[in-house]
Amino acid sequence: MKLRNKWLAAFAIGAMLASASAMAAVNANEMHIALTSLKLALVKMGVANAMLSSPTPPSNNTDAHVAAPNQLNSQEIASILVSAGGVINVYLTPAVGVSNGIVQLVPKIVTDKQGKKGVQYTCYSPNIPDIATAAPECSYHAAK
Repeated sequence: MKLRNKWLAAFAIGAMLASASAMAAVNANEMHIALTSLKLALVKMGVANAMLSSPTPPSNNTDAHVAAPNQLNSQEIASILVSAGGVINVYLTPAVGVSNGIVQLVPKIVTDKQGKKGVQYTCYSPNIPDIATAAPECSYHAAK
């Protein structure tokens, strides 16, 4: 094998190892625990109730009738903050395998075939590129 080919092969192997380690950065089990926590479920219910009972979506935790952001924490969640439009920002702890990780749940009012209204959430992360590997229902949207 020529020296140039050996360098290319070594580079390719290095790139594969680097990408594999980046993909392994998010702990899928801890991410699952965070995104299915009862505290997050309560905030989702608070936002949904506020959106369905008022024409203006909540813009903070108080408007959504949930606890303060720093009271909504766990081993996996640093805090949960409701922001403008009822967007739920979940600030993650390093236990999920990333530093300063953020997951955002964007609410949308939907109407089913019987005319009943409900709230559906779309999950994004502005700073966890491999979020979908740990949470398939989420997608990465780079912060602007």
